[in-house]
Amino acid sequence: MLLSVAAVTWHYVDRIDYYFDRNRLAGSQLDSVIRMSAAMNRYSENVAELLLLGRTELADFDEARDSLDSSLDRLEMLIRDEMSIIAIPEDRESERVELERVALMRSLYEDIDLRTQRLLMLRDQGRLDEAIQIFREEIEDSLDTTLEVHISAAIADEENELRLYQSRTKRLESELEWIISIVTAAAFVISAVGALLLARSLTRPIAALESATREIADGNLAYRLDYRGRDEFASLAAQVDNAAARLEAQRASLLDIQVGLENEVSRRTAQLEDANARLRKLDHMRMLFLADIGHELRTPLTVLRGEAEIALRGGSRTVEEHRDTLERIVQLCQQMTRLVEDLLFLARAEVDAIRFDMQRLDLRDVVEIALFDAAVLAEESGVLIERSPLADPCPVEGDAGRLSQAVLIALDNAIKYADRGAAVKVSLTCTGETATFAVANPGPEIPAAELPYIFSRFYRARQTTASGQSGSGLGLSIAKWIVEGHRGRIELSSADHLTELRIHLPLLP
Repeated sequence: MLLSVAAVTWHYVDRIDYYFDRNRLAGSQLDSVIRMSAAMNRYSENVAELLLLGRTELADFDEARDSLDSSLDRLEMLIRDEMSIIAIPEDRESERVELERVALMRSLYEDIDLRTQRLLMLRDQGRLDEAIQIFREEIEDSLDTTLEVHISAAIADEENELRLYQSRTKRLESELEWIISIVTAAAFVISAVGALLLARSLTRPIAALESATREIADGNLAYRLDYRGRDEFASLAAQVDNAAARLEAQRASLLDIQVGLENEVSRRTAQLEDANARLRKLDHMRMLFLADIGHELRTPLTVLRGEAEIALRGGSRTVEEHRDTLERIVQLCQQMTRLVEDLLFLARAEVDAIRFDMQRLDLRDVVEIALFDAAVLAEESGVLIERSPLADPCPVEGDAGRLSQAVLIALDNAIKYADRGAAVKVSLTCTGETATFAVANPGPEIPAAELPYIFSRFYRARQTTASGQSGSGLGLSIAKWIVEGHRGRIELSSADHLTELRIHLPLLP
């Protein structure tokens, strides 16, 4: 609408400016014609004075001639200027007619001027009467009948043009005023309607944005604007929805993290409680162990002391009796030495001070060595050892001495807790990638509740006490530490009056 108003206003202003220019040029032409008429009158008067009154000064005559020439030149220039701005063919034709009239007037004036020059020559020759007669017949008649007629016609035409241009200018100004008034009123109405529509179009999205921000501020991150469009509000609504979605995802992530932390805290709390319970149990076991160790050390020490006191007091004892006493003392010392060595071994294992001499070896040789030592223990306990045929070569990587110690501990326990006269069964199998050494002894069962703790240090099952067998409870712990140090595992099962211990070790290619 503004562009239309500007175009219409520009058109009217251009037309008004056009008629202003033509009005100015027409006024200038009228002024030139009037000046030319006055100059022509002065010219005629000067000619009459020169002829009739006999004046000899030509200054006024020359001035009138120059004024007449300049008026004709100026009138012709103004007409040509007006023709240069005219776009209508009819108006250009009218101006061309005026230009032809100026040329005709110039021609008449030049003819009169030539005759005047001839009259002045006749006067100077003393033929004044003849000159006056020619002036009255030729020049005055020509001036009155021809040139004055053209001048009057030019004045009338220019006056008509002025009136026409003024009327057209006033009409255009009036039309422009009406158009501006109508456009202003229409612009006011359209602006009011547009403002109302704009206000209504702004109110809805702003209210929706306000509602969304209130909902999101209240914690309802699932709220969405559902505003569709291609304007700035749609972009802002999309940004608000995206922000709410990100906040919702972050809150869900934080809640998941919180749940995870709570679960982790609960798990760690349970682990700490379990660890604390194990520590309390371990402390209790250590106390029991210390009590057992104190008891077991006190017994051989008491026996040693008693044997030594008897040997010292009995002056009539034979050499054989002294030898028996010394052998008993040596046996008790060996028992205490083994106990102390086990304690030192576990203490060094706890601080990782024991290193294995790892090398490639055949597990059958290790089992053979352990069985040779166990045969003496079995004979003393009245137990038989039944050996299954040993497997094919069982190459493993390990410390031969420590593996032999672990196998011997397994055999010693089996022999110690087997029923007297029973047979302890020993087997070695090498299948797949694992070598398995198994030893089974018939005898008292280990309660199922105690099986998980059977490899714990300082732990002795109740069946140990019930069977009357003594021990420190360190053997299986030492065996477990040795086997796991060789990347293996050890397990024990007890059911149906049969207890079986299995050692699994990885085979080499």
